[in-house]
Amino acid sequence: MQTDTGNRYALKALKDKRAALAGEIIQLKKKLDWAEGQLRHIDATLALFDPKVDPEAIPAARPQKRIKLFKQGELNRLILDALRTGEGPLRTQDIVSAIMMAQGHDENARTALQPRVRSNLQYLMKRGEVAKIGGGRNARWALQSGDLARSL
Repeated sequence: MQTDTGNRYALKALKDKRAALAGEIIQLKKKLDWAEGQLRHIDATLALFDPKVDPEAIPAARPQKRIKLFKQGELNRLILDALRTGEGPLRTQDIVSAIMMAQGHDENARTALQPRVRSNLQYLMKRGEVAKIGGGRNARWALQSGDLARSL
């Protein structure tokens, strides 16, 4: 059995947790009310453009959650820095590792970073800033410059 002191601390923690959850529920209800109001406005506008349209027949779309990991242009700079400091052409996973180390991310971030780095490498290749050497899992990336021939 706990002492009164132990119960007092547990009771305080539970009350604080309940207060925080109740506040969050109030905030979510307000957000839900606002979103439902916006939906009614859109339905009314749809009816103006096409009175025959049934808004309820339009399926709900899953919201896209965008995770903002980098500021504008930051990922490109990190990729180019990794290629500048790397010893020769690097594989995509090596570039991801360098970025994770530079940003202080743990291994859990790899799955989120890998596709972003891959698409940014394609973008940088189209701009002529990097060159892809080889293909598939053995593909390597290097800076596109006069130094490219020496790095091969």
